[in-house]
Amino acid sequence: MHMKRYLILAIALIVLSGTAFAQDDYPKAEVFAGYAYLRTAGNTNVNGWNGQAVFNMNHWFGVAADIAGHYQTKSDDDLRPSASIHSFMFGPHLADRAGRITGFAHALFGIAHAKEGFNLGRGGLASSSNNLAIAFGGGVDANINDVFAVRLFQADYLNLRVEDPLTGDKKGRNNFRLSIGLVFKIQ
Repeated sequence: MHMKRYLILAIALIVLSGTAFAQDDYPKAEVFAGYAYLRTAGNTNVNGWNGQAVFNMNHWFGVAADIAGHYQTKSDDDLRPSASIHSFMFGPHLADRAGRITGFAHALFGIAHAKEGFNLGRGGLASSSNNLAIAFGGGVDANINDVFAVRLFQADYLNLRVEDPLTGDKKGRNNFRLSIGLVFKIQ
């Protein structure tokens, strides 16, 4: 009776170990670079860039480092000055690798440095500042081959805690970021 249990256990381990080895087929790191569009809480459309490096621990879990820069152009119509915002965020990254398509989701936490005049609602910021930045989002990559993929889209809810120029209180500003570009995969 015990021999039968051990035999079943041994067969199960052999079968399961084969699937575990098959799941080793994932990139150890992925580097993304591309265009980013930011719709600010102040209803301003801002263009920029987004870069991300993901270090994969296994086929579905990794740690992401995300940096981005967005640049507001000067507008004499609404007295908007030239200004910029740069964010530096880190956090967990989950991936679903299904053939030629990779879906992903992430939660990112860090800081954003905003220059004076950047429009995040209620007019431009009163002064340049470092602010808490939080992003929740995800996207889809279309794999070209084992080395390259095209990021079809990455959509993020981006919350920045900035000082309200009227009251002086720190308040969250809800923004939307959309990115597209190329992904380089390191095996």
